[in-house]
Amino acid sequence: MLKEKLLSPDFTLPTHESELSKAEDIIEKLKIRLKRIQETKSITAKKHTELYEEIIIILDYVGRLSNPVFEIEETLERMYTLKYPKSPALSKKLFWDHYDKLHHPYTILKNRCFRLLEDLDNEYIKRMKCNPPNWNI
Repeated sequence: MLKEKLLSPDFTLPTHESELSKAEDIIEKLKIRLKRIQETKSITAKKHTELYEEIIIILDYVGRLSNPVFEIEETLERMYTLKYPKSPALSKKLFWDHYDKLHHPYTILKNRCFRLLEDLDNEYIKRMKCNPPNWNI
């Protein structure tokens, strides 16, 4: 039986631990600001736009930090294809498991930003009874 194991390629990927920790702290502060707006029912177009832009800045920052992982995608996939040439399904599964594991710390923070954006838009719609300003293209 073939032992399923993630490869240990010699990639020099940055860990970004400190940068991700700072981003996480900022996201938590943005959550608190949104919660305060929700509790006080004080959403306005200006507050929505300001908070929206701050969330997008953090989302962009975390996305840029994850670029080194995107850059190795094809190489990593090729490594698994070569390692398991007679088992393409296993190769694909192990590649995706490995690739997802590398992206995991970034994905968590990006998802938190997307949830914040959704909650912010929903709060605006709930209180103002119309779409938020950022929905106008």
